[in-house]
Amino acid sequence: MSFAPQAYRDPATVAGLAATIARLAEQVGRPVRFMHVCGTHEHEIGRYALRDLLPASVSVLPGPGCPVCVCDATFIDAAIRLALDEGALVTSFGDLLGVPGSLPTPSGGARRMRLLDARAAGADVRPVLGVFDAIRLARERPRQPVVFLSAGFETTVVAVAAVVARGLPDNLSVIEANYYTPPATDLLTRLPGFSLDGFLLPGHACVMSGLEPYAHLPQRGLACAVAGFEPVDVLSGLVSLLEQVRDGQPRLANAYPRLVRPAGNERARAELERVFLLAPRVWRGIGVVEGSGFNLRPEYRAASAAERWPEAFQLSPNAHPAGCRCGDVTLGLIEPSACPLFGGLCTLDEPYGPCMVSREGTCRASALYGPSRGAIHVQV
Repeated sequence: MSFAPQAYRDPATVAGLAATIARLAEQVGRPVRFMHVCGTHEHEIGRYALRDLLPASVSVLPGPGCPVCVCDATFIDAAIRLALDEGALVTSFGDLLGVPGSLPTPSGGARRMRLLDARAAGADVRPVLGVFDAIRLARERPRQPVVFLSAGFETTVVAVAAVVARGLPDNLSVIEANYYTPPATDLLTRLPGFSLDGFLLPGHACVMSGLEPYAHLPQRGLACAVAGFEPVDVLSGLVSLLEQVRDGQPRLANAYPRLVRPAGNERARAELERVFLLAPRVWRGIGVVEGSGFNLRPEYRAASAAERWPEAFQLSPNAHPAGCRCGDVTLGLIEPSACPLFGGLCTLDEPYGPCMVSREGTCRASALYGPSRGAIHVQV
């Protein structure tokens, strides 16, 4: 399904796709539940009120698609320690500066702290747009250690791979807080009581990885369609998913052909494989997911902040803010409103948990645009 560029927000085109979805839902004849794994999808679905165009029998749930939300607190705590104790200039994306971490107290406990709090205490902490800003700062301050907290999925880690391969300034180190999306979808399918019909796959990530990393999903009977982020993109992806469910033929469909190729960006993939190895990674609030983290290969380990300051990377004593159920929200187990902190201690003006702090977080989207309609019913 392809459209002229001017059609991506065209009301008539959107209305036609919504009518097609309604017709397909009637043909399916039962409730269907899809999940996306991209924070941008959730915010665009909410921003354009696309759920209001869907029949009641079609649910689109948010999944673990926010890299800031799932960033292991150990990485944040290490960055705080390096800023406060080592005099490092710590850089990262703006959202991550507000995500709560913790520091140990003399009594053996932990106190809630963010990189923004470290900055308020006098540490040199700065928001950047990416690793190239960190390189510039490192070159301007050759005598000061500079750290780039590199959080994100496979889309953003490619730039880090490229600059590491070509050589970083000697005073610049990287915290490897990057995540690989496909293993998380595999984890979801293994939850007790898992009850989804398919996945709306992330357009950003699939531009890099292509479709093959998600081949395990149709093999398990799940419909799949990669989609972009304009209203017509999202609705086209849902049309494909419903057609697959109706026909009983799950497959990997590409509803974003203008940017996604089946094999992805082969040059970018080669850069990633050259510099990084996939390793187990803790997803905050969820747990360890095998093969879901990007670690620097041995020949590039000198660029790792964990190699330079291993003592800063001790496991965090308090990995999640007390009472926060961001992990359950991220897995689609509950609606944000089911978290006891949502709308009270945790608001848009005063975010408490990662899913409200991040601009891609599900709780933030729910507070801005309304609920996502439903959650996976699992045995927990």
